[in-house]
Amino acid sequence: GAKVRFLNRASVSPNEEPTNSESNNDDEKEWQDSKEQQQGDNPSFQTSTVKIDDGGSNLTDRFKYKVNALMGVFDPSGEDNERQDGNILNAMLQFPVRFTFTAVGKTSGDADLKHQYTEQVKSLVGSMSGDEEGMQLQITPRGTKFTRVAVQAQVDSATIINSIFTALDELEMTVMHY
Repeated sequence: GAKVRFLNRASVSPNEEPTNSESNNDDEKEWQDSKEQQQGDNPSFQTSTVKIDDGGSNLTDRFKYKVNALMGVFDPSGEDNERQDGNILNAMLQFPVRFTFTAVGKTSGDADLKHQYTEQVKSLVGSMSGDEEGMQLQITPRGTKFTRVAVQAQVDSATIINSIFTALDELEMTVMHY
């Protein structure tokens, strides 16, 4: 697990005595030491281990990887800089994997534009993933002017996922993708 530093503070104010009648001499000494440190403005630190029980949730896994990355625990192999994409995806997913690409396009309520945009997204994801036969497609209108297209396809790497997202962004009608 990750190491985290916590500030050790007594649970009573510096002028109070502990009320726990079951406390032993070690507890009293620790409390006195803590009290002296608080009065001297010298806080003590202790190191603890953080354990995250994700309960099998993918959202929690994603959160756990990002927290570990921020804490410096996550150490990706290869290049790691602000221009690098895919390190967290590579750590979280085991390839090949089925991945859902969602794009929202401005179709202005025009049925022909909706069909054209849907076909562009479907063709792009199919050709770049190599899974044209096994794709699943879901089309959802978003208001009267926008169309959401979700395509699930099998991909072999985080590089392919990022390439597809870049290509979706380059489609003229795309306003967002995730």
